[in-house]
Amino acid sequence: MKTLKYFIFLFSTFSQLLFSNNKNGRTFHEIRKTYEKMTIDDINAMPAVKLYIEKAKKENNTDKLIQGYRDGRQFDFHNKIKYADSAISMSLVHGSTGDISKDYLSKGIIYYFYHKKYKLALNEYLKAYQFLKGSNDEYHHYKVIYHLGIVKGHLGYYDEALKHFNDCISFYSSKMNEKQHENERFNYSKAYFNCLHQMTVINRYLKSFVKSDSLSELGYKLTLNNNDFALENSYFLKCIGISKYQKKEYAKAESDLKKSLPTILKRNDFAWASVVYYYLGKTSEAQSNVYSSIEYYNKIDSIFVKHAFILPEVYKGYNFLIHYYKNKDINQQLYYTNQLLKADSVISKDYAFLSSKLHKDYDRRTLIEEKEAIQKAGRNKMIFAAVLIFMGTVILIFFIVRYRKDQKIKKQYDLLQKRISDGTYMLNHLIKEHAGEYSVRKTFLTPEVTSEIKEKLEKFEQEQQFRKKGLTQQNIASKLGTNAHYLSIYINENKGMNFNKYMAELRINYITNLLNTDTKYLQYKIDALADECGIAARQNFSNLFFEINGIRPADYIKKRKQDLEIS
Repeated sequence: MKTLKYFIFLFSTFSQLLFSNNKNGRTFHEIRKTYEKMTIDDINAMPAVKLYIEKAKKENNTDKLIQGYRDGRQFDFHNKIKYADSAISMSLVHGSTGDISKDYLSKGIIYYFYHKKYKLALNEYLKAYQFLKGSNDEYHHYKVIYHLGIVKGHLGYYDEALKHFNDCISFYSSKMNEKQHENERFNYSKAYFNCLHQMTVINRYLKSFVKSDSLSELGYKLTLNNNDFALENSYFLKCIGISKYQKKEYAKAESDLKKSLPTILKRNDFAWASVVYYYLGKTSEAQSNVYSSIEYYNKIDSIFVKHAFILPEVYKGYNFLIHYYKNKDINQQLYYTNQLLKADSVISKDYAFLSSKLHKDYDRRTLIEEKEAIQKAGRNKMIFAAVLIFMGTVILIFFIVRYRKDQKIKKQYDLLQKRISDGTYMLNHLIKEHAGEYSVRKTFLTPEVTSEIKEKLEKFEQEQQFRKKGLTQQNIASKLGTNAHYLSIYINENKGMNFNKYMAELRINYITNLLNTDTKYLQYKIDALADECGIAARQNFSNLFFEINGIRPADYIKKRKQDLEIS
């Protein structure tokens, strides 16, 4: 018996050792083969993906490590941005410009498809486009163009978006006729159908209904009974259903919309699902099926609550719910009024181009009418509701004012960042001499005195002595071994400004570059930033920063944090 136990122990140890060696000895191809055909977002792929990444790190294989991060980005639903950032970081150091472009594009797609953060997506797409220049990868080039078109379409820039899709569809359709590997043929076909779908939607928004209908019918026929393009087929069927609703073919519209929904929900595309729910609600309204309308509009609200996302096309469902609950349920009426105000705020931020039109559809007058209706519910409830509606109106006005202010701040921030990126804001540019030859100077400073002051002042700037508080023209002149009058003349002639302006420019330029290059300063309070650059008073610092940069330091810090996605 003792011998048997000993044999089992040895066998177990040997088996584990053998299994461990086999596991560690697997090639990258063998590991990846276990999951490369799995469905996107299938978390079951992640153990093998993590093994692939660990092996790449252990062997210091940067190409495989980039691929591993890309695989993690594809399969780990909850950590897509993390893996996307890791892939970008590696590509920036070890990859080609084409690799960098592809990884920025993929991060943008995550923002677009999974989070519906269109402005963030657009930022990543623009970075992808920037690194695309000089690349011969036509497929990737048009993929970037396509995604730029999508975001522009969602933000309301329809004509620009349509041009993107027209360019893409010309390219993809030409490639579909060439002899290619089945994977390439699939990619080009999928891209072609997605372009066709986007053109269908944009033409409907532009009220080119005949064009929109012909495109949706074409796309539906080309993708029918093809499992590879089941999602695309559902998109086209959705468009056909919407068209039938607009033609008042309500029963047929309802049938098509319901058929399109399961595949869209399975892919977790809550944006287009909300559109389907909206038009199902509209068809129910048209058929006097009130309870079905309420059910569908509530589904839109559920998406809004869960994802803080709503499309301009569907938010009017709240109008129906508010009017339905008038004099029936004051709590429900107030809830949907509040939700409409929230939706209006979200849309104003994410859909700037459309915000002015949307405010006209449900503006202050509508809220006042709701207030008058709610007053009938009783004095106590009327007071509560009146306060709520008043607050809603104030909030609405606040968001409009803040939106305009934010746009102005963004413009100034972008101008400042452009100067920094162009290299026209660096300290060494600020100290450039503006005067001509000594012979054309208007004062009596000799070339020798001018040269001496110039040399000492450059040292003063390079050593950042201007950061000391309480500096005056007199004590700086003493430090430089000259007199205040000569120093004043030199600064006026060679810097093109007076002494106070010169010191302010040096200090604000210095702190602005720190805020732009070192994230730790973004956590500093305004007092600490003022102290860092040698300005004694917080308000004086804020005023000088605004005067020189066109933006308050608090606003600049906020925009910079948004750019870098840090809290």
